[in-house]
Amino acid sequence: MLPNKKALEIIRKYMKIYNGKNEESIKESLINKLKKENVLVETEDKTYTLKAEDEEEMMHSKVGALKEAIYKFAKPSKIESLKNPRVLDLCSGLGYNAVVALHYNKDAEIDMVEICEEVLFLTLFLDIPYKEHEIVKDKVREYFLNKIGIKYKSDYNNVNLYVGDARKFIKENNKKYNVVFHDAFSPKRDPTLYTYDFLKEIYKKMEDNGVLISYSSAIPFRSALVDCGFIISEGESVGRKRGITLAYKNPNFKPNRINEVDERVIALSVIALPYRDRTLSSTKDEIIKNREERREKLKEKLIKINKYLSTKQIKKGKIPEEVLKIQKEDLNSSELIKKMRLKFFGNIADKIFIN
Repeated sequence: MLPNKKALEIIRKYMKIYNGKNEESIKESLINKLKKENVLVETEDKTYTLKAEDEEEMMHSKVGALKEAIYKFAKPSKIESLKNPRVLDLCSGLGYNAVVALHYNKDAEIDMVEICEEVLFLTLFLDIPYKEHEIVKDKVREYFLNKIGIKYKSDYNNVNLYVGDARKFIKENNKKYNVVFHDAFSPKRDPTLYTYDFLKEIYKKMEDNGVLISYSSAIPFRSALVDCGFIISEGESVGRKRGITLAYKNPNFKPNRINEVDERVIALSVIALPYRDRTLSSTKDEIIKNREERREKLKEKLIKINKYLSTKQIKKGKIPEEVLKIQKEDLNSSELIKKMRLKFFGNIADKIFIN
């Protein structure tokens, strides 16, 4: 899913006349035009976000675009305490997450990945109230000036910008990361970056004790993280009903558990079936359709072997007692989920959701 089509049309017109020297003259006109069309929205912390393709959604929650970046990504990552952290900023968008990461750790090395040029362009004309925004803007400026044939080299070497499909980037890149900001649109709208196959590639590119952070708490997403080897945990909610997802690679501490109902659903329900994209090149519609077909087949298979439980049953805890009591053990959520699966599904547990 992309930002609002009207917003993209407006931004493209200004991209055509951009030459680097006319940023100030473009700024007022572009911002006013987007506001007039009601596609650039001021959030509660006085920073701005764009409406999405579906006008009922925005790229950030109403509590604030900057506030989200701080409390959903920078703070939970504990980036301020990391020494020279390497950060993968997926779906960088307007640049808030990268700006905040640099604000809390000036030694952070950040790879920004964004597929939508128009959104990146807009950050040149926003006022994010941290001086580190100038670093991000300069990297964006470098990209657009070089694209139109004007040689420009940013003075900042700790930020890299990749404009394109994150799936291609993750396949071709050999870096290791301490922190991954996973800020894609919701998997229900566009599951492209929520597939088991994409997340497995991220897992391979993470340092031990590294953390992936996402605002999404979707069951198929968390299920895929477990299957990839992550230890999943849950952080506080910011502007939404459910808490954020934290996924660790070999943590040297015991993370907080997610809620018990979600543990059961991920362990036993067919709705936990992850999205798949084996070639890392499928369209969102192909990914969604593939999961729907696989989910129906899985349900049929489980019914046939008398291992199907409805999601309603699972949520209410109406499952075999020997499976239910596993949740009382002193384990992390990923360990509990795997153990519950093994107890209930037996020797097919490892393959039940990855098919």
